[in-house]
Amino acid sequence: MKNIEALIPSGDNTPFPDRLRGITDMLGSEASASARTAGIIEKVLSGETINREDALAIAGLGNDELPYILLAASEMRDRGKGRVLTFSRNVFVPLTQLCRNHCGYCTFKYEPGEGALFLRPDEVIDMASKGAQLGCTELLFVTGDKPELKYREYRDALGGIGYETTAEYLIDMGISSLEEGIFPHTNLGLATHYELLGFKKSNPSMGLMLENISTRLLKKGEAHHRCPDKVPKQRMKTMETAGELDIPWTTGILVGIGETWEERVDSLFAIKDLNDAYGHIQELIIQNFCPKQGIIMEKYPPPDFVDMLKIVAITRLVFGKDMNVQIPPNLNPGTYQLFLYSGVNDLGGVSPITIDYVNPEAPWPRLESMKELSEAAGFTLRERLPVYPEFIDEKYIDAPLL
Repeated sequence: MKNIEALIPSGDNTPFPDRLRGITDMLGSEASASARTAGIIEKVLSGETINREDALAIAGLGNDELPYILLAASEMRDRGKGRVLTFSRNVFVPLTQLCRNHCGYCTFKYEPGEGALFLRPDEVIDMASKGAQLGCTELLFVTGDKPELKYREYRDALGGIGYETTAEYLIDMGISSLEEGIFPHTNLGLATHYELLGFKKSNPSMGLMLENISTRLLKKGEAHHRCPDKVPKQRMKTMETAGELDIPWTTGILVGIGETWEERVDSLFAIKDLNDAYGHIQELIIQNFCPKQGIIMEKYPPPDFVDMLKIVAITRLVFGKDMNVQIPPNLNPGTYQLFLYSGVNDLGGVSPITIDYVNPEAPWPRLESMKELSEAAGFTLRERLPVYPEFIDEKYIDAPLL
């Protein structure tokens, strides 16, 4: 289709037929495109982003039309990010794995007596020190949601070291990690304006996954039943407050937890509206559900690979050339490099010393392997800080951290 070929330039100097063949071989189909698909491609490559109707049209495409959409998403990524694939070298710190929620897909949470109530300050400082010595720049704090509101033993133990809330403890541990020469990046959950002000003093960036904007998933039998911290309006409020405070923010969606295509797309546009208002969203993670033994959703199938290609491409086309779009490499072993076709430019945090405590069955890829696969695809693998370069200025980061 010469009209499509004319729309999509060869930014990496690979002849168009060869670029197209790489995708059709991956999908096992021939390529063809309707006038509707050609119109979407022409729209995005003229500098526009797609609307909800366009996104849902892409969601419904067959494998014959998808290659052209993937090429358009790749071209849009190249215009904004070039042929560079980034990652952060981090230390994963599960400060507490107690949680008041009951997410259907979670193995991170445990109950009192099944493990330590929380990591002690000396344990956190030791992890920060070891990470800094190994060249890590990010101390990724992850916690269960508001355990102090559910567990008296946790609340009492936390009080025994001088804190009333998990947020208070995290803020101090963030300061301690800075003193060890490593930047904290905190995923606390819901947070107040006052708490976020405290985090801003030590965290150059923070994160909270929206997961999904649908309230339907809160109903009995759905992934977020009995999860007070997963109410979409409350998660959006925390991220809005972060925007008011100019905190660089990482968010994203979970794919495959029982949501519809409409709910996936609406989740992306909810984040886009927030970013259009405040401009503080530094990164979008498109995270695929992985079934695990013992979870409520252990019999749910993982999301289809082609659906993942589609939602990543849609994300790129909704947010445009300048957004950072991440796919977790450890949750997509053997295929993560293929998402370069759909507009990814980041692989997230990879740790040389800690496991992924949220997905303990999924080891991090070796950095050497990431480098080899990146270069084979025509990309340069580049390490980054937890905060992206475009947010490193006094608007977003307190002066003492710069």
